[in-house]
Amino acid sequence: MIEGLYNKEIVCPVCSESFQVTKVKSRACKVKSRDSDFCVHYDGINPIFYDAWVCENCGYANISDKFEEIPHNEADALREKLMPKWKKHSLGGERNVDTAIEAFKLVLISHDYRKAKASEFAKACLRIAWLYRYKGDEEETRFIRHALEYYKEVYEKESFPVDKMDESTCVYMIGELSNRSGDYNEAVKWFSRLMSSEEARKKPALIEAAREQYQLVKDKLK
Repeated sequence: MIEGLYNKEIVCPVCSESFQVTKVKSRACKVKSRDSDFCVHYDGINPIFYDAWVCENCGYANISDKFEEIPHNEADALREKLMPKWKKHSLGGERNVDTAIEAFKLVLISHDYRKAKASEFAKACLRIAWLYRYKGDEEETRFIRHALEYYKEVYEKESFPVDKMDESTCVYMIGELSNRSGDYNEAVKWFSRLMSSEEARKKPALIEAAREQYQLVKDKLK
């Protein structure tokens, strides 16, 4: 395995079997740039490739920091519906962009069986969009649109903060993903909402990002 990666053995909360996940040493992550939707580009190892954990024994998959936080009723649903269809194989070890996409799509399958919240789907879809962006693949747009619909559902139905995301950041994401989906009028609406928000003024960096994107979108509409 390449320098900067290491394996850790964990116990799956669904099937109770142990397996190894591959993690990235923090010193191996070198940020090169960030996109306006918070997608990070790295020199060398990309930690996003390893942020979806997949149990090789039962197929349960989730974002790494949520993997072990599964309620009993959701674990029961996965044992009943997912495990009988799973063919044992490992997604541990060094990953490329394609194996990372495979892992995150398995996260979506588990989310579906678990009836996960919109915020969980939004996070996974956005990361799949980023992975396709790294490839230069047009599938990025399809997953941007999926993520957008889920973020709108988060805004309408979930209570903030949602997994460390506050309401202002969610509004920004809806504006930016609308922009990236080509719906510029919708993007203007959401950026305007953010810039007029008293609460959002507590986050000057976010307001400044919204102003920049708002002006770019207005230029596109001209």
